[in-house]
Amino acid sequence: MPPPRPPPKPAPSNSREVVPVGPRQVFKKHAGRERDAHGNKPLTARALVLRNGKYGAMGTGELVLAQRMGGREKLDLLAEDLMKQAIAAPFRLETAMRIADSQLSAYLDEINALHDPARFADHIMAEVDAHTSETQIAELKNPLKWRAHVVSIIHNTYMMASGWRVVGDIIRDLAEEGLDDASVKAQLKTNASIRSRFLVLYDTVNVLVEAGRRNLAVLATTAPHYAQYFKPMQDPDTGKTEFTFDWLHLKSIHKSFLDSIIVELCLPESPIPKPILIQLLGEAVEESPKEAKRFSQALWDAIGDLSNIVELESMLEGILHGPEGEKWKKEPRQMPESYENWVDAQLFSQEASALWPSYVDQVYPLDKTRNKRVLDEVWKMIDGNYKTISGKGIDDLWEVSDIRHIKPSWHGFGPSTTKNDDLALVPSSARGKRPGGKKGQPLAITNGDDSDGSMPSLQTVSESDEEDNYPDDQDDSDYSVDLDEYESDGSEEEYDTDEEDALRDLLREAMDTAVAAGDFFDPKAKVPEFDTLAEERKGNPFLKLLGSLRGRMFSASPTVTTAERTQPRRPFAGKKPSMSTQMPGSGQASPASALQKPRQTTLEEVEDEEAPASPAKKKKKKPKKKKKPASATATTTAEDVTTSPAPAPAPAPAPQPTSPSSAAKVPTSPPTTPSKPTPGKAPQAKTKPAPKPSPARTSISSSTTTLHPYGSTTSLPLPQEQTAQSAHKYLKTAGLMRGKEKVKTRSAVGNLGAVPEKKKKVHSVFAKKKDQAEESGSDDEGAKKGKSRWAGIKRRTAELVHQVLRTPMDKTQGIGEMRWEKFVNMMRDLGFTYDPSTAGSSVRFDPPDPKDRSISFHKPHPNPNIHPKKLRDFSKKLQDYYGWDPEEFLKATQSAEYSD
Repeated sequence: MPPPRPPPKPAPSNSREVVPVGPRQVFKKHAGRERDAHGNKPLTARALVLRNGKYGAMGTGELVLAQRMGGREKLDLLAEDLMKQAIAAPFRLETAMRIADSQLSAYLDEINALHDPARFADHIMAEVDAHTSETQIAELKNPLKWRAHVVSIIHNTYMMASGWRVVGDIIRDLAEEGLDDASVKAQLKTNASIRSRFLVLYDTVNVLVEAGRRNLAVLATTAPHYAQYFKPMQDPDTGKTEFTFDWLHLKSIHKSFLDSIIVELCLPESPIPKPILIQLLGEAVEESPKEAKRFSQALWDAIGDLSNIVELESMLEGILHGPEGEKWKKEPRQMPESYENWVDAQLFSQEASALWPSYVDQVYPLDKTRNKRVLDEVWKMIDGNYKTISGKGIDDLWEVSDIRHIKPSWHGFGPSTTKNDDLALVPSSARGKRPGGKKGQPLAITNGDDSDGSMPSLQTVSESDEEDNYPDDQDDSDYSVDLDEYESDGSEEEYDTDEEDALRDLLREAMDTAVAAGDFFDPKAKVPEFDTLAEERKGNPFLKLLGSLRGRMFSASPTVTTAERTQPRRPFAGKKPSMSTQMPGSGQASPASALQKPRQTTLEEVEDEEAPASPAKKKKKKPKKKKKPASATATTTAEDVTTSPAPAPAPAPAPQPTSPSSAAKVPTSPPTTPSKPTPGKAPQAKTKPAPKPSPARTSISSSTTTLHPYGSTTSLPLPQEQTAQSAHKYLKTAGLMRGKEKVKTRSAVGNLGAVPEKKKKVHSVFAKKKDQAEESGSDDEGAKKGKSRWAGIKRRTAELVHQVLRTPMDKTQGIGEMRWEKFVNMMRDLGFTYDPSTAGSSVRFDPPDPKDRSISFHKPHPNPNIHPKKLRDFSKKLQDYYGWDPEEFLKATQSAEYSD
């Protein structure tokens, strides 16, 4: 019997699947917020690893009793690790210029809002609400409280705008001197001028960082959540109110990681660098978005503004990092005049702010300022107060009068699709959801049964729906539900009963130690006994926390100032022109007159030792008290040369001689025949500028000549050394050469040098340059070529622009809100780029063309929707910056063919 036939081989599959498995989701639901196997958040898991590596166990002393890590301990561990390993942001001159210009523009916008009757009252009300706690609301019925807030808002806004202008001017000076990003450290080593200016920039930025910190600290004292950590106390020496940490909430600050960061940012002299605190704050909010809801809008805005300054400070600190940089920081340097003027303006402004009774009745109640006439009268009084104190108006004192209104410019024509102008294969969507609240189909690997032999087609931009880039408003509820579900399964502030008992015992021990130390609760007293006990009891975290927070106070005044001097350099004496404005004019008068002195040598200036001395007659002969018109200067000088020093009456005028400077024009030519000049006309020798006399002839004014009383005074050329020269050279020197002279266009071989490298240009709308004026004339270059600035815009983007500009085609009719994500995607489609990595609400959008200035907005918080009133402010800001006209956009989109 034949053996059975083997089973037939299966037909080869045409499937290209590698592993036959079920569906797998490609994108995680909560990217960056996943927990580890023990339920710890990423930052907590990293801190636990650092603690175990540092102590070799779960902790030291009593810390081993706690299963969860405290927020303050986590901050110390993460900050210590980042200080050792963190890499500072690279220095980019263009980025530094963008930060300075965008911040200056933002504060100039606030100044203009304070001068606008439609926005003044709303702006003041928002600031007053931010600086008023719930217990202080009743005090607002007093008009004096409103006066204090109005004064501080005006002062702070002008001070920050002027300070950012000083920073921008220093950066522009560094760019003009040739500072290069690639070789900045080498330039600081070799060029003392650039190094000195760079250090001045570093000092000025540090001063602005301190001003931003003070503003944040004052706002934190009135925030609903963070006001509990600060208590006011009066300084017995100065009588001023200051804030210090409230020891009753020591346990709360030990538990919360986020609150520990904010307290360290508010209190001065923090041992943790501010760039590290800002970085950790951003990571903490990213992994726990729900905790960010405890920030008010004003406090989140202040954090965003501080983040921008710290970003610039971090770039400068990276260049000065290391032993060589520390040595440079100790070098003596002089602050520029613009910085000293800024400090003087702060002192003058504080004095002018004290003259509030002149306009307090005009601003209370605030609704009165919605009348343009009333608001103009208020600013007229404020301006008068500043003139009374400093002799200058408020805009002139802060040096912002010439930059308050910048001409709009927009060089971007045709929006780009991506940041780097590259086509993306798949557009990014918001959390993988599609319009209508439907989730997108997850990418999956099939089970291998598919026998399709064709390659699956790649999804291109043209095949994707543009609605993916604009999440619908229905995502709000889903997003909040996700956050609640994510945050509900445990928190860092949750401790069991045993841990609570252990913490209570440690806190009691720490407070008993502080009380036993004597003057511990006096923030200015030194307590060496407590420091010794805290060193012995390292295992008690509250002792360490008490030592780090003690003695750190900040002013309770809402008026921010950075002046270390108490008096301006040149106090104003009264309603007179400032002495400083007159000093330069008087100081420059003598050098100018010295430069205009005629170079001809007269006989009154020649000292003749052999001539008969006649002092009295020489005094009579000096006619220098009479000044003659400038047009006759040459003639008068020539006549003085012919005058004889004898007392006898002058005879008929002798023939006019040539001046020594004109006689020296042709060294080897014979003397020319003198000719009498025509009346009212300068000598012909003055028609051409005389060359600089050679050193051999510099002693002509000291030559001695014995003159007869009636002798001729015709000047003769001194004998000179004759040198042999060709006829061609003689004719060329004498100016008798005729014909066209050939100009050499090629350098000699020995003179060939390195071709100078073209410097990278840093654009700034606040630069006072000639080329800046030339660039402003080419704003409509794209329009001249027939290309519209709105060419290629998408339909969905056009609808959002209609809503922002409030055109008749706005579907919401100006009363609808806009999601922040939609606004960001609209700006991206128009070619803008932005970096959302910084903490806080401040977001800077960089236009597609570097010639245009960047624009900054504050992201709405905690509600991500832009209110219609705030959207109106966004619209006005875009029109002021880039000249986007609603009527022009309406006409362009009515007949336009959209790119989709």
